[in-house]
Amino acid sequence: MRPRHWGSLLCVLTAAVAVLSAPAAAQPAARPVAPEASTVALANAPEVAPGAREVPAQEEFSLAGLTWRGAAPDTVSVRWRSAAGGWSDWRAVDRQDSGRDGAPAPSTTEPIWTGPADRLQVRAERGGAPVTAELSAVLVDPGTSPADAMVAQATGVPSMPAVVTRAQWGADESLMTWTPEYAPTVKAVTLHHTDNSNDYTCDQSAELVRGIYYYHAVTNGWGDIGYNALVDKCGTVFEGRAGGLNLPTIGAHAGGFNTSTFGISMLGTYTTVVPTEATLDAVARLTAWKLGNGYTDPSGSTTLISRGGGTSKYPAGTEVTLPTVFGHRDVGATECPGDAGYAQLPALRTRATELAGDWRSSPVHQKWVAVGTAAAGPVYAVEADWPGGGRATTFGAGGSTIAWRSDLGAYWVRGAIHGTFTALGGPSLFGYPTTDERGTPDGVGRYNHFSENASIYFTPDTGAHGIHGPIRDKWAARGWETGLGYPRTDQKVTPDGVGRYNHFTGNSSIYWTADTGAQAVQGAIRDTWSALGWETSPLAYPTTDERATPDGVGRYNHFNGSGGGSIYWTPGTGARAIYGAIRARWSALGWEAGPLGYPTTNELVTPDGVGRYNHFNGSGGGSVYWSPGTGAHAIYGVIRSHWASLGWETSWLGYPTSDEYGVAGGRRSDFQGGYIVFSFATGKATAYRY
Repeated sequence: MRPRHWGSLLCVLTAAVAVLSAPAAAQPAARPVAPEASTVALANAPEVAPGAREVPAQEEFSLAGLTWRGAAPDTVSVRWRSAAGGWSDWRAVDRQDSGRDGAPAPSTTEPIWTGPADRLQVRAERGGAPVTAELSAVLVDPGTSPADAMVAQATGVPSMPAVVTRAQWGADESLMTWTPEYAPTVKAVTLHHTDNSNDYTCDQSAELVRGIYYYHAVTNGWGDIGYNALVDKCGTVFEGRAGGLNLPTIGAHAGGFNTSTFGISMLGTYTTVVPTEATLDAVARLTAWKLGNGYTDPSGSTTLISRGGGTSKYPAGTEVTLPTVFGHRDVGATECPGDAGYAQLPALRTRATELAGDWRSSPVHQKWVAVGTAAAGPVYAVEADWPGGGRATTFGAGGSTIAWRSDLGAYWVRGAIHGTFTALGGPSLFGYPTTDERGTPDGVGRYNHFSENASIYFTPDTGAHGIHGPIRDKWAARGWETGLGYPRTDQKVTPDGVGRYNHFTGNSSIYWTADTGAQAVQGAIRDTWSALGWETSPLAYPTTDERATPDGVGRYNHFNGSGGGSIYWTPGTGARAIYGAIRARWSALGWEAGPLGYPTTNELVTPDGVGRYNHFNGSGGGSVYWSPGTGAHAIYGVIRSHWASLGWETSWLGYPTSDEYGVAGGRRSDFQGGYIVFSFATGKATAYRY
C-alpha cells in the first residue's frame, strides 16, 4: 500500500519551499507517485439500504465526487469508511457551481476530501425519489509529492512569540478609563524606547511596565498604557494596551499616527547605547508576527494620513509615505527611539522580513486574494491558530473570516452569517467552514456549511440562524429549505434542559432528545402540540416525523409522553391530541381503521372533573371515556347515542366499564350503574339498571 498525502497542496507550497530548510543530503528525495482515479457507475453497485448504494473500491482513495447525465439530483450525500475501518457521518455534497467562462456548470458535485478510505456510500434524490443508480462515483488517490513532508512546516506565517499578559504583569484594570478603540487594520509598526534608565534588572521589568502604565493612564490622563507592546533588555515581551495584540488596537504612542500603527517600545534609553541582541531579536519576532500574519511586508512602505495633534510633524490630513517599520521620530518631534535605536531599523526590517517568511503562500492569504481583498476588507485580526489544527484571519473590521484546515481547504464566512457564527461560539460549535457563502437554489437565501455537521442559513426575513447535529441531519433529509423552510431560530435548549430544537418558516419545527432522536413536527399538528404546551404537555417529545395514515386520508405524529401520545389530523377533523389510556384503547381497536375512526377532539376533562375522553368520527359517532375507577372504554353508534341522550356520564349509568360487545340478538355496553343493549331486531337501544 503506497503512502498517501494531500498532493493538491503542492501549488500552495511551491513558493514556501524556498524558505524551508533543505533536507539532509544523506536522505533520498521522496519518489513522486502520480495521482490515480477510477469511475464506478452506481447502477452496478449494490444497494445497502433503501436509496443508498455502496461503491466497492479496488484501491484506497482520498477524494471522491459524483457525476451524472441529464437532470441534476436535488440532493446528494455520501459517507465513507476510513482505511482504519470507521464510517464517517453522512455528509451533504453540493453541486459544482463553477467552471469555464461562458460554459454551463458541469454535471458534477464538489469534490469531498475523505482522507485514506476504501468504501463509499451514496444517496441521491430528485423530487423525493431515489436516483442514486443514475450517478457515477469518481474515486481519486492524489498520490505523493516531495513537498508533502513539508506541509506541516509550510504555514507561510510566523507564530506569535511568548508574551507576558496584562494579568501576568499585574495591570490594575481599575486605572483603565479608555475603552479600547480599533482601526480598520494595522499598516505599520512604530519603534519607540521608553527613555528610562537601562540599569533595571530583568526581574524588575514587570515593575517597570506597571510604572509606565500608571504614568500613562493616570498622570498623562490617557486611561491606559500608550504602547501596544513593550520589550525589555532580556527579550521579554509584555502586552501593553488593552484590546488585543492580534487586533488593530489604537494606542497612544505616536500622536497623529496612532491609528493603523502598532507601537513597540524598548524598555530603556538607546541614544548612545545599542539595544541588546535579545531586545532586537524579540522586536523583530514580534514585528514579523504582527506584519507577516497581517500580510504586510516588513521591508515595504505604506501611506498614512496624519490626524494631527500631539508632537506630530505633520498637520491633520497630510498623507505621509513611510516604511512599514519606522521610528517615532519619523512622524513626531522627538528623538525616540534614540540614535542608537533608530540606527537598528534597517537591520530590524531585514530580520523581520526573514522571520515573516513567505506569508504570501499562506492558504488564508491566497483565499483573501482570490475572493478580492476589497470585498473581504483589510486584515483585522491577524492570522492565528484555530482549534483543530487550522488557521484563520478576520477581515473587514471583524465582519468576515477566512479559515483554513489542511483537510478542508480555505473558505470565507461573511456578513450576517459571520455574525451568527461568531455570536454562537465560532469554531467551538461549528468547526471550520467547508464552503464559501452560497445562494440557495430558490434564490432567496444564503448559507455556509461547516465541518462539525453544521450550517448557517440566512434570508432577509429570517436573518442568519445556525443548525447542527442530528437536527441538521433531519432537516437535510427533509429537503433542506425546500422541505420545512428556512430556520428562524438558532438551535436552542428546551426549558426542561432535555431537548434541542429549531423552528422553521414552514410552520414547522425539529425537536431532538437523546431518547427520541430528531423528529419534525409541522402544520396543524404542530399548532395543536404548541397550544397544548409543546414538550411540557402530556404529549412530551415527538418520536416520529409527521406520517401519512395507511388509508391516505390523515396525518400523524407519535410522542413519548407517559403512556404514549399522538396527534392525528384529517381535513374533516383537524389536528387532535390523544394520549395515555384513551390512546391505548383506541390503538387496541385498530387506530383510525377501527370502528371509532379519527379523533374529533383533543383529550378533554369531563364536567364532573373525574374522567377524561376523546370523541371520534366513526360511523354513528364514537368516544373513549376514562376514569380512575373504570379505566378507558370505547362506546359508539346507537348505544353511544342513547347514553348521550340520558346525559353521558352524569346520568344514572355513570361511566362505561366495558367496550361494546356481542350478545344474543344484539350488542351491549356495561356501565357503573347498569347497561345498554342494542337489538338487531328493533334497531333500538335500551338502558337497564343492575
